[in-house]
Amino acid sequence: MIKFKRHIKVDGEVFETWMGLEIKKKGGRPNIGIYYYTDDPDLEMSEHHLIKANFQSKDEAVKHGCLFMRGMYKDMIKREQGLVNKKEDKEDMDF
Repeated sequence: MIKFKRHIKVDGEVFETWMGLEIKKKGGRPNIGIYYYTDDPDLEMSEHHLIKANFQSKDEAVKHGCLFMRGMYKDMIKREQGLVNKKEDKEDMDF
């Protein structure tokens, strides 16, 4: 597996993301899968998770992986903001 790091910018924040490409030959054509790692791939506890497979080119797989991770980080930011807003609303009700 080819492992690499990308910096993905979302709403002014930069997230360091480890990804991996797995390349297999299927009928003479490449079959490329893109993965993301939970942490640095050299660490023992780091796991890889498949984002999507069956790409024909590395560039297409990497582009899809970066867009997927950007969406995941945007969702994470929205959830965190929602939790903060709920806590503030609850604190306002305590009066």
